[in-house]
Amino acid sequence: MNKQTKLSLGLLLGTFLVLAAATFFLPSQIPFHFDYKGEAGWYASKYFILLLTPVPYLIYRQFSRKGK
Repeated sequence: MNKQTKLSLGLLLGTFLVLAAATFFLPSQIPFHFDYKGEAGWYASKYFILLLTPVPYLIYRQFSRKGK
């Protein structure tokens, strides 16, 4: 495992840990989508954030390995 992979995995783990700690302070339902009036149109559970944590990492990983 090279240095760049270790760094990106460390950042992913750190982000996950921060979000896991933040879920204790969030309300049970979080608005995720707002319309043009500024009204919330879609709500999700606070744990939905934890499911989305790896998405930026996976996108980065996909594009960084494309040239290899």
